[in-house]
Amino acid sequence: MENTVTPLKGMQILRELSAQNIPSTIKFISLNDTDKVSKGIVEEKNIILMQGYRRNQSKKADILASFMRMGTEENRQFYWPLLCELNGRKIKP
Repeated sequence: MENTVTPLKGMQILRELSAQNIPSTIKFISLNDTDKVSKGIVEEKNIILMQGYRRNQSKKADILASFMRMGTEENRQFYWPLLCELNGRKIKP
């Protein structure tokens, strides 16, 4: 198995794990597009992907991924093209 994957392949793996209700750890570059700020690389542990926005709900539906923090059931989002790591596996741009 190769050590790095593309963001698209990383999301495919993350979707498969989430479909089996297997939590994952991800790292991504944060981006608040509204305020044009970033907090750098953020790590989220114990997450499961959720259904995100539909195209008629958000112009960013194709690049936003929604997830739930398993411990708190808090819903969050990230820009999946900015995914850097999945379960310790590096994501190449």
